[in-house]
Amino acid sequence: MIQIARTRTGRGLDGFTGVQLQAKLEKLLQYYYDDGANGKVDFKPKKRQVWGKAKPQLKTESFSKCAYCEADTAVVAYGDVEHFRPKSEYWWLAYCYDNYTFSCQVCNQVHKGDKFTVNGTRLPAPQVPHSLPTDSAQLESLLASLCPDPVITTDVAIGQIYSAEDADLINPYVVNPEEYYAWKAIPATEEVWLVPKTKSQRSVRAVKAAEEILGLNREELLRLRWNAYDEIETLALAIQEGTFTDEQKRDLLIRIKRAAGNDRPFAGMKRFFLRAWGVLT
Repeated sequence: MIQIARTRTGRGLDGFTGVQLQAKLEKLLQYYYDDGANGKVDFKPKKRQVWGKAKPQLKTESFSKCAYCEADTAVVAYGDVEHFRPKSEYWWLAYCYDNYTFSCQVCNQVHKGDKFTVNGTRLPAPQVPHSLPTDSAQLESLLASLCPDPVITTDVAIGQIYSAEDADLINPYVVNPEEYYAWKAIPATEEVWLVPKTKSQRSVRAVKAAEEILGLNREELLRLRWNAYDEIETLALAIQEGTFTDEQKRDLLIRIKRAAGNDRPFAGMKRFFLRAWGVLT
């Protein structure tokens, strides 16, 4: 997992900003009332599943990789629009772009599902009146309380909204996972495991959540990460132990940096080892 950036322009956000977002949220409120206004919304009907249109932009933001496991989505299964905070519990965030990530189906459907644990106080549901407001100003205020417009809000503001929850799982849009994740290569079994970077409570919690909620130490990932590790180790040994001209070393270092770029699978793991070996600073 690496840190990724959320777009804050209208480009790519068709339907999830401005009047289109308000129209979606108004429908969401109506679904809430139709379902009994009991703190839940049934999203099984296809017409209520409108988040799929966000997939192209989310895929671009995560470099066509799963935002969680960093595997190419064509390898581990086609990508989903994943609700970071589950819509089953946080119904008002179901149409909120800032609650979406691009995830492989294995991380999302097989492992995460509705699992979401917090260390602090869970975010309270918005106060919803007994019926949909007829006054336009009141309705606009209510809609704004459900979901911030991604073009108007900021990353800092989003982080503040959810800070009291202190979620166990890292949101790569809000926190840099490389500050908390480390990796351990096991040559005997040809596996690379995700481990805490430090003994701090936050680092330990983050890795435990990644394992238990996302399955980031599942068998197939251990093997895929080893293959990527093996390749990057070969390049690192070559530049450190080989006899090259200065120009050849520069070219090889460019190749190594490219292999560990944001758009490559398991970039966070690769950069961890390259820094540990002194190849990257």
